[in-house]
Amino acid sequence: MVGLVSIGLLLLASAAPVPVPPPPPAVSTAERNQAIQFAHMIHNLGVQVRREHLAEPEIKNLIAGAVRGLYDEAGVKVPDEVLQAVNRAGENSSELVSLLADARIRLGNIPALSGPRALFAAANGFKHATDPYCGLASHRVNTVISVDMDFGIGLELDGVSGQRWSIFRMERAAAIGQLPATGFFGPLPKPDAVPSPASFPWRIKRIIPGSPAQKAGVKPGDTITHLNGEEITAENANRLFVRFAEPPGVAFDPNTGQPLPLKRTFKLKRAKVEKPIDLTLETQRYEPEAVFGVMRTSDTKWDCMLDRQDKIGYIRIGPIEEGSDAKLGDMLDDLTKQGCRALILDLRWCPGGYVTPGTRMAGMFLKPDTIIAQVQAKRDGKGGLNPLPEVYRATAPFAGRFLGTPVLVLVGSETTGGGELIAAALQDNNRCETMGQRTVGRAAIQFPMEAGFGQLQFKVTTGATLRPNGKPRGKLPDSKPTDDWGIKPDPGLEVPITADMSTKLRLWAEEHTLRPADSLEAMPFDDPMKDPYRAAALAHLRKQLMRKIAN
Repeated sequence: MVGLVSIGLLLLASAAPVPVPPPPPAVSTAERNQAIQFAHMIHNLGVQVRREHLAEPEIKNLIAGAVRGLYDEAGVKVPDEVLQAVNRAGENSSELVSLLADARIRLGNIPALSGPRALFAAANGFKHATDPYCGLASHRVNTVISVDMDFGIGLELDGVSGQRWSIFRMERAAAIGQLPATGFFGPLPKPDAVPSPASFPWRIKRIIPGSPAQKAGVKPGDTITHLNGEEITAENANRLFVRFAEPPGVAFDPNTGQPLPLKRTFKLKRAKVEKPIDLTLETQRYEPEAVFGVMRTSDTKWDCMLDRQDKIGYIRIGPIEEGSDAKLGDMLDDLTKQGCRALILDLRWCPGGYVTPGTRMAGMFLKPDTIIAQVQAKRDGKGGLNPLPEVYRATAPFAGRFLGTPVLVLVGSETTGGGELIAAALQDNNRCETMGQRTVGRAAIQFPMEAGFGQLQFKVTTGATLRPNGKPRGKLPDSKPTDDWGIKPDPGLEVPITADMSTKLRLWAEEHTLRPADSLEAMPFDDPMKDPYRAAALAHLRKQLMRKIAN
């Protein structure tokens, strides 16, 4: 009897009260309605993400991630009782919406969450329930090389990219009545008071290869001091940025509906150059470059022969976009005509890209029907991963375009996604030697779907690419250095290099890429001996070629 009483007392003692979040502060009916609308928008997006993501996360975990995203952006620790309440709500949609709305109201109308910012914070919080690569993206995420706004001339200003640019677009559109302020919290700014995403002064952060800005010789680091004859000051920067982003008087072609070319005049200030640079840039539809050689011979052509004596070619791959495969094919054909005896394929700064052109590019070095990669994707409507991966093979007319010639692949700590796919395809099929440093280890396949607000898209992970041999190459959050992820250089072909030197090399390569075809300016990347990777690659290939002659 004593034992039974003791057990009963223990059970009673363990039944602690369930923590309940405190009620949100009192707000106006309009603000409560906005918070509810906000919560519905995020919940609806969560339902889509659950359906598309390969892991099919529970909706309660996605909403918990959204709550964490709000609190993280506000710089406040999320109360445990709030997350526990979301967990208890389970699949109850109305309760989840109410809890998310309450969380939004509790955090109030702080600058970090004002206007559309709370939508970004909550949606990007889904990463806590999915993976680090999921999140909101520009409506241009699946077009051309730049996923950010380039204004049709090919330059990107400091701050005018990613989330800052998308928030400006939403806030500006709502302020002028083009977009309903659904889900926004707090008062809307007046159109002229919408803060510009551009930092002041207007410093150019990036130039897109192949663009009007690149062909005109504009460089990263240049500062725009005048737009259309008017000096840009701290006082008028917001107003002029609107004119820059939304130029007045744009005319459209009545047949195609596309905007007609528009000219803008600029005055630039460049470091170590006393005289200002005056130029006129005309907006146009252009094809960004993503495959580069040794020296430009025209605006669209490259000479790819690095060592003319030993006939060693060099090609560097940037972002893998639609059309990158055709460019690579043309370069390989030119090298073949010149009697190329060995090729350095540089993937060090390849940030990834699309699977289809990536597999075509790899297939150019492989015999027809050779396995390039395997893709493990979600079962259609059944959840989980398909146990039978889809196999990508080298197929005509891309397969076997460059066979027989030795290939040395350069990889590094910034080689990502599609670059790793190409390297793994050649490495597993014994088609290359691999030199450099271990790669990033990113194998996620993502699909951009409509977010349902602000003309934004949400990148959701729907599968993963595997090596040709079927082994995974993606690095997981708990992966250790000793685990098998990414692409490793072959034994004896590691290139030791400091982080500072690696950064310097990338900047040199970008600078070299942007040099116009008619420029005579010498650059550090012109000399392969200043690049430890290419210097080692040339020495290695020369030895191989000498050995081949001797045999």
